[in-house]
Amino acid sequence: MVVVDDAIRHLANHEELYWEVGFRMAKDNFSFPMLGFMHISGGQVEYRVAIRDIVSHSPDHYEDRSLAERVKPESWIREWKENLDDFRSYPWKNTLVMTEIAPFSYDTYSFQKYDGTSVQIPPHGYVRVLPPTHDAAKTLVRSANVRAANSPSLAERNLEDLIIHQLEAIEPGLHLAERQLSTPAGRLDLLCKDANGNFVVVELKRTQGTDQVVGQVLRYMGWLKEAHHTEGVRGIVIVAKKDQALSYALMAAPNVQVNEFKLLIQ
Repeated sequence: MVVVDDAIRHLANHEELYWEVGFRMAKDNFSFPMLGFMHISGGQVEYRVAIRDIVSHSPDHYEDRSLAERVKPESWIREWKENLDDFRSYPWKNTLVMTEIAPFSYDTYSFQKYDGTSVQIPPHGYVRVLPPTHDAAKTLVRSANVRAANSPSLAERNLEDLIIHQLEAIEPGLHLAERQLSTPAGRLDLLCKDANGNFVVVELKRTQGTDQVVGQVLRYMGWLKEAHHTEGVRGIVIVAKKDQALSYALMAAPNVQVNEFKLLIQ
C-alpha cells in the first residue's frame, strides 16, 4: 500500500514514476502508451493513469541512487531502505512506468471487460477493460488530462464551487480559509474554520465514498495539529453516497463526519 499523493507529487517534478505490482503482465499484449484505471484496497476506481512501458521489477529501482531519484518518491526509497513491513521480501513481478496519475472517480462495476462481460469484483491483479464510453465518463476523461498535481479536474472544481457557496448550509459559521492547499501531507480540497475558529478539513468525493478518504482527512488533520500546535482540528467528508466501508471507518474516527450531497439537473 502506498500514499498516492506521494506519487502525484513526484510526477509534478519528474517525467516518470516506477510503480511495482505483485502480478505478471504480458507486455506483448499491450500497446503503449496505454490508460489504466486504479482503485485502492477495493471499492470504486479512484485514479486514471498513463503507462509508458512495463519492465521487470529490480531492486536497482530503489538502490541505484541516480535511477531511484528519477523514478521513485523519496518516501518510497526510505521505506525500501528501512524494509518497512518486510517490504523487500514481497514477490514483486513487474513495474509499470507511469507518466501521469489523475483523479478519476468511476464505478468499478460499470466497466466492461474486453470479452463484453461486466466487472463483477474489484480485481486483485489486472483486468483488461474497454474505456468508458458514456457522456459522463467522457467528461471525466477530458478533465483528467490536466495533471492533478497542478490543478483539480473541471468536475472537481465545479463541485468545489458549489460547496464553497453552501458552507453555511453544511454548518452555521463554517467559512473558507484556503482552497487546494498544498501541504507536506498532500493537497487539501478545502481548509475551513468553524464558528469557534477551529480548523475543519473538508474533502470532496464526486461519487460513492470509500474508506480511503478517511485516511486522507486524518493525515491532513495530523499535519494541521503539528503545524499549528492545536488540537482544534476536525474533518468533514462531502460525498454523493456513503458506502459501507466508509461508514465503518467513520466509527473509528469521531472527529470526522460525512455529509451527502445531491445534484438535480433540470
